[in-house]
Amino acid sequence: MPGLLAQNVLVIVDPFSSGRFLVDLAYEKNIPIVCVKSSNNLAEYFYAALQPQKYIETIDYNGDIQTLAKSLEKYHVQAVIAGSEPGVELADELSATLNMPTANESKYSAHRRDKYLMNERIREFGLRAANQSECYTAEDAVSWARTYNKYPVVVKPTCSLGTDGVFFCNDETEVENACLRVLGKVNPAGQVNEAIVIQEFLNGTEYVVDTVSHNGEHHVTDVWRYTKQCHNGSKFVYHGTQLLPYDTPERERLQKYVFDCITALGIRYGPTHCEIMWVPEEGPILVEVNSRMHGASGPKIAHLCKGHSQIDLTLDVYTSGELFQELSGKPWKLLKHSVTVDLISKKDGILMKSIESDAFRGLESFNFMSIGLKPGERISKTVDLLTSPGYICLIHEDLNLINEDVKRIRDLEAGSLYEVEEILDSGITA
Repeated sequence: MPGLLAQNVLVIVDPFSSGRFLVDLAYEKNIPIVCVKSSNNLAEYFYAALQPQKYIETIDYNGDIQTLAKSLEKYHVQAVIAGSEPGVELADELSATLNMPTANESKYSAHRRDKYLMNERIREFGLRAANQSECYTAEDAVSWARTYNKYPVVVKPTCSLGTDGVFFCNDETEVENACLRVLGKVNPAGQVNEAIVIQEFLNGTEYVVDTVSHNGEHHVTDVWRYTKQCHNGSKFVYHGTQLLPYDTPERERLQKYVFDCITALGIRYGPTHCEIMWVPEEGPILVEVNSRMHGASGPKIAHLCKGHSQIDLTLDVYTSGELFQELSGKPWKLLKHSVTVDLISKKDGILMKSIESDAFRGLESFNFMSIGLKPGERISKTVDLLTSPGYICLIHEDLNLINEDVKRIRDLEAGSLYEVEEILDSGITA
């Protein structure tokens, strides 16, 4: 038990991705933070978000939950929060071990991370869920696809992160190849993919619904819509993401469906990032629920457009709940519109000049850009999010002006933006 004068702290497990914004906000409010790293074997890009100067202590988890709990006895732990996807399972387990009042139902902890169990749980709850099977071999996946006999199908790790290891397959050969590329491989969370889930392809418009919960009451903070197009032989290349107003026609049904999903998964406290496919003549169907905040720059964009974000509500529900009570169930108002434009490369080779063009900065609605490639690095044809060179965030009061700037970005891409030296089959540049 902590002493009477023990310091109040928030424990954030893996404060990476948008978790860094949660750290920033807590630090601004003088709330002490203990950082717990779930593993030292995550993909290297996660650790770039670490801010050790803002933590009072950093603890490396060694696999023993009791030892971790004991190391926190000197503090008065207010809450345990997952700062990013790799930290979801450990944050759940630690919350339960410490008997935190903000812990979610431990019965469904595995269901909140495993995509197969997740969909089976919401089906059990009476909700429409994707047809699927959990498979440990390529042969089993091919057998299911043969029986299902509708293409495309989706193959992904049961504990996938982002678009890593996600394949859209058009025949049995592609299913087999996808499984061989996923099974037995180490994923960005540093874990071996022991199983895959193969699912029906949900053909529709993809939405993101971000929520925060407080004592079992749920609140939608934001709704986003993805646009996808066909490029470089892939039908599912992300084109852009738009933050939507409250009066979006689909919002009410999306909200009810998402609230049912997160209730089914035993979520009583904290944020979720829910990906939903709106299928014509059926309505919303779950892609996945992520029991953490919207990743990357999503919360930053929402704050710029609304004046508050999922980050603000997340910190609030673990500290006071006052902001949640003020905003819960009330419509949000967009002070500005936002469209995030995913860059799409049609070239493959060595990038010869920077694509951080001043022409982007000169757009009237330009706010910021994130470019993942530098001159001299390999650029690939864009077929998914992982092969996109980066994105441009556009924010403005006038949505029509933003749409005009989107066209200008595509014109730049069609011109001389990508100066690439081709790589020959021998590996020598042309």
